[in-house]
Amino acid sequence: MASVPKPFPIFPVYEELKHFKFNDYPQLAVVYNELKDWQQQHIDWAKEFLLYTGRNKSQHTYTRFRNEIERFLLWSFLIHDKPIDAFKKTDILDYADFCWQPPVTWIGSDNADRFKFYDGYFQSQENWRPFKMQAPKSQALKKVDKRKYRPSQQTLTSSFTAVISFYNYLMGEELCLGNPAQIAKKDCKHFVTETQLKEPKRLTEA
Repeated sequence: MASVPKPFPIFPVYEELKHFKFNDYPQLAVVYNELKDWQQQHIDWAKEFLLYTGRNKSQHTYTRFRNEIERFLLWSFLIHDKPIDAFKKTDILDYADFCWQPPVTWIGSDNADRFKFYDGYFQSQENWRPFKMQAPKSQALKKVDKRKYRPSQQTLTSSFTAVISFYNYLMGEELCLGNPAQIAKKDCKHFVTETQLKEPKRLTEA
């Protein structure tokens, strides 16, 4: 079985992204230069989208969108190997399946920073991972079984919200013709649909 490619951090915090230069990120610069043209283009698209988000939304929204879009691009680069402007509904559903059960090598167990400023440069952190799974506080000393990772409904919703917003931005910039994530969301099997069986109202014998 082929090994899963190792993910790498792409986007720093908003204040650092505003002044981003590859010369300040030596490891990321090496990775970027080895990417295909369409992959470099997608990083540039995402950078502009995140700068737009940082200017117009809250810091919390920027961080949430940064996490989700970075994860989405890494999957499209390293796993799916297909440009996102060629995605259809089935591609997005494949991504949702991936997020539902990612490889354990993509799951971290702590809040690792993407980059650390050291010796005049932002160094990529080896222990950073796109997904995170921590043991409950009551089991803080217990090692987590990453094979049991499953995103919450809130996390899954956040993933779709960010990707849908990204596609809406790209459509507005005339870089994409449609929004496959918007179409795929209603068909995602991992969303729990709450159904309530209601007793029909009947008159009693009395």
